[in-house]
Amino acid sequence: MPSLIVTSGALAGQVFGFSDAAVIGRGQFSEVRLNDPTVSRRHASIRRNGAAWEVSDQDSANGTLLRGMRIAGPVPVTDGDELQFGEVKAVFRATPSDQPSLPSPSLPSTNSTRARAAIDAARADAVPGSPGLRDLLARLKLFCDIGALSRRPQDLRTTLDEALHALLATFPQTSRAAVYARHGGTETLTRLAQQTTATSGGSEFALADAFLREALRQEYGIEITDDPGREALAARLRTDVVPAALLGMPLRLGGETLGALYLESAFAQNAWRPADRELFAGVAGQLAWLVASQQAQSPERLVEAHDLALARRIQQRFLPQSAPVLPGYRFADSYAAARVIGGDYFDYFQYRDGRHGLVIADVSGKAVSGALYMARLSVQVRVFARNLVGPDELLAGLNRKLAHELEPGMFVTMLAAAIEPESGRLEFANAGHPAPLLRDPDRRVCELGEHGALPLGAMSDTSFPLHAATITPGACLLLYTDGLDEAHDVSQQLFGKERVIQTLADSGGSAQGTIDALLADVARFTDGQAQSDDLTLITVARDRLS
Repeated sequence: MPSLIVTSGALAGQVFGFSDAAVIGRGQFSEVRLNDPTVSRRHASIRRNGAAWEVSDQDSANGTLLRGMRIAGPVPVTDGDELQFGEVKAVFRATPSDQPSLPSPSLPSTNSTRARAAIDAARADAVPGSPGLRDLLARLKLFCDIGALSRRPQDLRTTLDEALHALLATFPQTSRAAVYARHGGTETLTRLAQQTTATSGGSEFALADAFLREALRQEYGIEITDDPGREALAARLRTDVVPAALLGMPLRLGGETLGALYLESAFAQNAWRPADRELFAGVAGQLAWLVASQQAQSPERLVEAHDLALARRIQQRFLPQSAPVLPGYRFADSYAAARVIGGDYFDYFQYRDGRHGLVIADVSGKAVSGALYMARLSVQVRVFARNLVGPDELLAGLNRKLAHELEPGMFVTMLAAAIEPESGRLEFANAGHPAPLLRDPDRRVCELGEHGALPLGAMSDTSFPLHAATITPGACLLLYTDGLDEAHDVSQQLFGKERVIQTLADSGGSAQGTIDALLADVARFTDGQAQSDDLTLITVARDRLS
């Protein structure tokens, strides 16, 4: 299995394995997900071309470098080559069958020289707490071993036992590893497989299930390796006995949570390193695929999964790959489909008069139907915006076109806005979409505009009033789809606009910090319930005056 080994920055030491092709980026559906602000949502791609490999940039904001040279692509990449995505450096490792034969001692080898240089770079750029070279190779072997299990004709229990055995061999200080399955949208967990070591002492953490239910509510699970973390967990679970180190990582595939990976250790200091967190997320992804593949073995299901994965990649191309750069402002966004593909849409562009524009929309219908109209809508928005001067004209033009194109019963809610950077003047028009919220520098939140406008496609002659507001220095604007306020808990109670406003007021931070706070509060409120609708957030924060 080929892989990328990160050699710089906060992600140093993390290993990402993939198959014959992978999208590298910051987005939700990237096979190699680099959670770094300098990496675009869909930054680059790498794929097999015959017996060789090639890498190409995907119109990223900060570029892709191969051996220090900026590329567009596709260009060949060989074992040991250094790649850089934004400010994240990584070394490409091919599978053993792809590696060139060892050169004669008397003949220099370009590939081996690159490999040695990459290894030296890994040592030089390593940060405290990240794995050394031997550990990096062990982690790479773990990825390869687990990936190879999918090709063996054996039952799920045996496959998972072997995967956990490989995991414990890589992390010998870990005393217990287990895989749990989740039943539908409930919190019920069933242990599928478990492996222990001699250090486990034969006793099990009695509240492992309760700990994992908490972990499933977090995107990247929960890791506890210090006294404050153990004390907080003990208080929440009302117990006096908590292992020295614990990790719970959701098994997610597409938009579905299939279960959880559980690790515990009697050693808080040496069980695993902070840099291993992303590795465990990757292992959890492989385990999720193993579980899902056993649950759907028919050729029809496999073809369907392949087609949906392809549709997901295509859809990602229609979304912005990075937020705009506007002096004095900070943009942040988040997109999460309720299923593999979704009907939410957002974009950044410029109007004919040069003002900066943005739209956020929600196409009625989910999955394939919503995604198809979302893709078409993205093209139409760009075409109309180039020839129009404001949000009201944009919505009116789109409405006339969609009124003749949409299937009966389908519609699109959309909010279109324009920003004049120097004055901070915001103009927007609304077609049945949730109204924007503006937090002022004193953390007071107000709802902008009026309700009642029809969505796009309902009537061909609808007009859309233009509203105005000012984003003052220190203020933050929030645009969102109804997957936020209509998120619900187990009793079907809605998150509601009041909670949205309260979280927005309490966060009081940066554009990205505000989005993080909203997503965290929704996760706590829904308490493990499956996402029922697509959820898109955009924040625009204006810098305070110095």
